[in-house]
Amino acid sequence: MKLKAFTKSPGAIAELAPILKDATPICMAVGLAATIGLVDVHLAGALGPQVQAGVGIGDQFLFFAALLGTGIAQAAGSLIARATGGGRASEAETLARAGLLLAFAVGAAGALATYIGADSLLSLFSQDRSVQNAGSTYLRLCALANAAYCLMLTQSAIMRGAGKSFSTVLPWMLAAAVSIALSISLPQIMPEGKAHTLEYIALAWNLGALAAVFAGHRQLKKLGFFVIRKRVKLAKQLDGETARQAKAILLLGMPIAATEAAWLGSNFLMYMILSQLPHANETQAAWTIRLKLEEIAATPAMLAFNMTAASLVGRRIGAGDIAGARSTARTAALSAAAMMLVIGSLVFANSQSLSADCASTALSAHYAHDLLLASIIVYPLTAYYITIFGALEGAGCTLKPMLAVIAGLFLLRTPLAAWLGLHLNAGMTGIVISMVVAHLAVALSAVSLFRSFFKAENNAATGAAISHRRRSKTYGRKGNNLSLPLAVQLETEKIPH
Repeated sequence: MKLKAFTKSPGAIAELAPILKDATPICMAVGLAATIGLVDVHLAGALGPQVQAGVGIGDQFLFFAALLGTGIAQAAGSLIARATGGGRASEAETLARAGLLLAFAVGAAGALATYIGADSLLSLFSQDRSVQNAGSTYLRLCALANAAYCLMLTQSAIMRGAGKSFSTVLPWMLAAAVSIALSISLPQIMPEGKAHTLEYIALAWNLGALAAVFAGHRQLKKLGFFVIRKRVKLAKQLDGETARQAKAILLLGMPIAATEAAWLGSNFLMYMILSQLPHANETQAAWTIRLKLEEIAATPAMLAFNMTAASLVGRRIGAGDIAGARSTARTAALSAAAMMLVIGSLVFANSQSLSADCASTALSAHYAHDLLLASIIVYPLTAYYITIFGALEGAGCTLKPMLAVIAGLFLLRTPLAAWLGLHLNAGMTGIVISMVVAHLAVALSAVSLFRSFFKAENNAATGAAISHRRRSKTYGRKGNNLSLPLAVQLETEKIPH
């Protein structure tokens, strides 16, 4: 049997079609999620820079509470993609069950910890009492939906891994519709609603998340994922095989979660650095504006390419097509960088008006404008290495990408920002320089990791196939390679006997 369809790398145009087909619905889903956050910040901005800064800091802790759930979701999606690519439907369903059970457990634990520690957490990153009060209120109330949010992420990852990316749109659309509609309307229609705007924003998100979980469950059932066994107690859902797959998800997902933690931890440190600059509230508000605009303008497409690369590469790896996986990853990364160059250029060109629209004071707008000018460089670099790391995640490599991101953020961006911004009194200019340098370093490391990983994979597969051929000749069992891993079986058939 000749597997030319798998081993022959297709042209870039032909390869781009499935990437865009998968990336488009993912981009829509992530964009809807980001829109919820953008509306929250806009509504909070009307309450003053202190509230806006508090919501920004609180959002970082909400992401932190869900980061292990994020790692579990992405790991489950990558493993399901490999199982789907290899035609192992039963394994994919077991992985889906394990992922959802893990997501619920860690989401509930994160919600409890965040709710209890909200006041202490906010006091670590702001010295302004108004910022602390606003941030802790927002954080405590939004934390109640953490388990639902982790389930939403995992449900979406299951659909992506199974090659049904368009199914992810409906739950997120419902979450956005409920959350945005209620966050705008409740303060207007409830008695003394405007005095409790922040509380109603949080309540709206909680209700939207719950609605999305139910919609996601229905979508999974339509796709044939009966992940929750009827008439079986929750404790007995985790049988031996499900426990084994849960362990595999955790092993792959922990470095992903650590990578997410690195981003969040670095942002926390940046808020601390900004709190020591003159006009601390305005600089922190500007950083919040930058993060939120990035979430709506760039993050959806970046994450879409990252997740698409993980799913497509995972399915190709599952089918034993290493060359195709490498080509898909490269095409996806270059496409992501090109798209983000266009978006970064648009943000750069409109940075003045964007910052003015989102800021509540002229000084906040000035600082936000300085940060947004870097988008033309930061966006394409980030998109490139995030997509490369997504492809490596789909191939089962998450440790080295984690180390690269941690090094870039904690050995470059954070100390460089403190040295330039505080020690040399460069202010926001120093912050911008540290961002550009760190992203450039991580992008270069991604190129190196990508080349070394696929070179090692090719060498290993070819070496194992040659070794098997020699053993087959020795024992007179030419062509019987069923005991080998799938990728090596496929490589064996490419080597003439």
